[in-house]
Amino acid sequence: MLRPPEREDLAGYVQVFQRPEVNAWLRPEPFAPITAAEAAAMLEDDLRHWRERGFGPWAVIEEGEERYLGRVGLRWTTVEGEAVIELAWTIDPDHHGRGLATTGALAGLELARELGLEEVIALALPANTASRRVAEKAGMVLEGEVEHAGLPHVLYRWRREPGLGP
Repeated sequence: MLRPPEREDLAGYVQVFQRPEVNAWLRPEPFAPITAAEAAAMLEDDLRHWRERGFGPWAVIEEGEERYLGRVGLRWTTVEGEAVIELAWTIDPDHHGRGLATTGALAGLELARELGLEEVIALALPANTASRRVAEKAGMVLEGEVEHAGLPHVLYRWRREPGLGP
């Protein structure tokens, strides 16, 4: 289930974003791993994004158990000095292989269509084949490499088909 994040998701944010497997792709060495305070700030940023923009990363919740499994969705970011809307996803490694990131990415692109967005980008470290597969399964096109957050990333882009309305 996808829903806007809530303050009650804090423990889930901290748990997921402090996993070594997650940090390997979001904060690889020599960067320090994500701290509990940074995960809390990420939740606050997601809450603010929803308040100010009416959309943002969703919380991925295990239906029936209300367990936080990760986050996926659209958010504004800056890439090489340009403001862009990014489709981002992070799923608890214990739940990889279930199609959660791909399902969330497809929902994010559907929302982009509904919002009338012209394009959306996704970023991944070049060696992160799982995230690259998610972008490709969602129909995004590899455009090349960029530097983001002090690291080289591959950039995928989705563009609205010409002539199609929201």
